[in-house]
Amino acid sequence: MSHLAKEEWLESQLLALASESKDYKQKALLVAAKALLAEQQVRLQQAQGQLDGELWSPSQWADEDRTNN
Repeated sequence: MSHLAKEEWLESQLLALASESKDYKQKALLVAAKALLAEQQVRLQQAQGQLDGELWSPSQWADEDRTNN
């Protein structure tokens, strides 16, 4: 199961459990967990983009060449 498939499965489970729950506190916790999952995904994508940008930045390579010589 891919990482994306696991996230989609987890999100669907959280939504299903929240919609079935009769307890307000439990429902609030499940909705908050879903929001946390979404925020983590955004942060993960941002971190991956930042890493890609730093690894492929010619200006970064030039700075390293000067410090290594």
